[in-house]
Amino acid sequence: MRLPNQQPSEIWRPLTGMPDGARGWLVPGYAELSEEWASIRASLKDRDEPRAFLDKWLEERGRAFAIETGQIEGLYTLKAGITERLVAEGLAGAVRSHAVENVEDRTIKGLLADQETAYNMLFEGVASGRPLTRHAVRTWHQLVTRHQETVAGLTADGRRVRVPFRRKGVWKNRPNNPRRPDGVMHEYCPPELVQDEMDRFFALHAEVERERYPVYVEAAWMHHRFVRTHPFQDGNGRVSRMLMAYAFIRRGEPPPVITAVGRSDYIGVLETANTGDLRAFSDYLGRLALVTLGEAVRIGHRALAGNMNRPNGNGGRTVGTTYLPPVDGRP
Repeated sequence: MRLPNQQPSEIWRPLTGMPDGARGWLVPGYAELSEEWASIRASLKDRDEPRAFLDKWLEERGRAFAIETGQIEGLYTLKAGITERLVAEGLAGAVRSHAVENVEDRTIKGLLADQETAYNMLFEGVASGRPLTRHAVRTWHQLVTRHQETVAGLTADGRRVRVPFRRKGVWKNRPNNPRRPDGVMHEYCPPELVQDEMDRFFALHAEVERERYPVYVEAAWMHHRFVRTHPFQDGNGRVSRMLMAYAFIRRGEPPPVITAVGRSDYIGVLETANTGDLRAFSDYLGRLALVTLGEAVRIGHRALAGNMNRPNGNGGRTVGTTYLPPVDGRP
C-alpha cells in the first residue's frame, strides 16, 4: 500500500524478448539506403585512398559518439564549438578550459580517451569476429568509468552526496533506483538477481540476433533492455549506448550519435519504452540512423568520384586523410 504522500514507482520486471510485430517496424527509405551503403563499401574495398578517406570520416563519427555519451550523462559539458573541434582534431588537445564545469585536465582527458578507447575496442571486436560476451561488456564498463572517481548517492536522511566509485567492471551489489524530478522512482533489477538477468539478456539477444530484425529495432531492444536492468552501480547509460552501437557496427553501418542537445527527446522515448512501447524508441533510433547513413552515403559517393575533400564541423577541412585547421582561428 502506498502512503498518502508517497510517489509511485516504475516497477522493475524481468527481461522480455522482442515484441510481436517488431519485424514490421520500418523506417521509410532505410532499407534502400542501407543497400546503397553496402554497395559503396564493396566498391571501395580495393581502392586504398578513397577507402581511407571514408574511414577517416567514420573515425570522426566514433569520436563524436565518445564525446557525446559522456555529455549525456552530465560528466562534463563542453563549451560551444569545442565538440566539433575535438571531433576534427582528436581528443589529445582536451583541457579543462573546454568544459563548463571545473574539471581537471587529467579528468576531462581521461574520460574522453576512455570512452573513445572503449568504442574502438567494440569496433575492433566486431571486425575480428569476436562474439558479444559478458566479459566484453564488463571490460567496456571498466574502461568508460576508469577516470570517473565518484557516483551520486543518498544518505540515510535523503541528502544527495558524492561517494567513491569502486565497482568498475563488476555487477552492482546494492540497489541503484533513482528518483525523477516528478518524484517517481525508477526501480531497477535488484542486485541479487543481476547475474540471472544478464544471463537472460545474452540468451534473449542470441535469439534476436538470429532473427535479423531491422538493425535499429535490434539496437533499440539491446539498449533499452540493458539500461532498464541497470546491472552496474553507474555507467549503465554509456554501456547501453555501446550495445546500441554494437548492433549497427555488426551490420557494417555507422551507429547514430545521440547528442546532449537531443537528451530530452532521447530520455522521453526511453521512458515511453518503459511503459511497454519499444517501437517509439526503435523509430527514434531509426530516424537518427537514417540521417547518419545518408551522410555516410554522400561521403562514400565523394570518395568513389575521387572528390576527397570535405568540410569539418569546426570550419576546417579534410583532404584525403589530412586535416587542415580553420584559417581564421578556432573556438
